[in-house]
Amino acid sequence: MIELLTANTPNGKKISIMLEETNLDYKVTKINIYKDEQFKPEFKKISPFNKIPVIIDHENNKTVFESGVILMYLGEKSKKLYPEADRLEINQWLMAQMAIVGPMIGQ
Repeated sequence: MIELLTANTPNGKKISIMLEETNLDYKVTKINIYKDEQFKPEFKKISPFNKIPVIIDHENNKTVFESGVILMYLGEKSKKLYPEADRLEINQWLMAQMAIVGPMIGQ
């Protein structure tokens, strides 16, 4: 089972969408960023930059932070939406979204 630690933000929502699309078993743990829960020491252990989202894959005992890497991890794990033959193109667009589109729209 995947545990998604998240808040109601665009980056948090994209992981929820991916989990639904891949049909992976998951649960959501809400992190209240308005009460600074992302700065608690136990959260920093799994998210070194104190940011959401983070997933814990309890099946593989893996913790993954940063939304783009989480999307890639879930695609690989589920074998859906991330075909190996198309990964170069997918990764280019994913990095462009994370570095250019997302931050500019967020301003």
